[in-house]
Amino acid sequence: MDATGRHGVAVARLDEQSGQRTEWIFDKKTYAFLGERSVQVEPSETFPKGTVNFTIAITQRAVVNEMKEVPGQAG
Repeated sequence: MDATGRHGVAVARLDEQSGQRTEWIFDKKTYAFLGERSVQVEPSETFPKGTVNFTIAITQRAVVNEMKEVPGQAG
C-alpha cells in the first residue's frame, strides 16, 4: 500500500544490515509506479519490527518539453 492507501503489486528488496525492506509499489493492471515505502522487518535500536520508516506516493504526472521545466509553467 502506498502513502495514499492505494493497493498494488510490489517489488521488494531487503537490506539485511539495517533490517529494512524497501517496497516499490505498482498498479495491478497498468503497472504504473504508485509509490514506495520502507518497513522495518527486523527490530533495531531505533525502530521496532513493523514500523513504516518511509512512504511516498506519486499523485501527479506531467510531460514537459525541456529539462528543469516545471509543468504548467512553460515559457
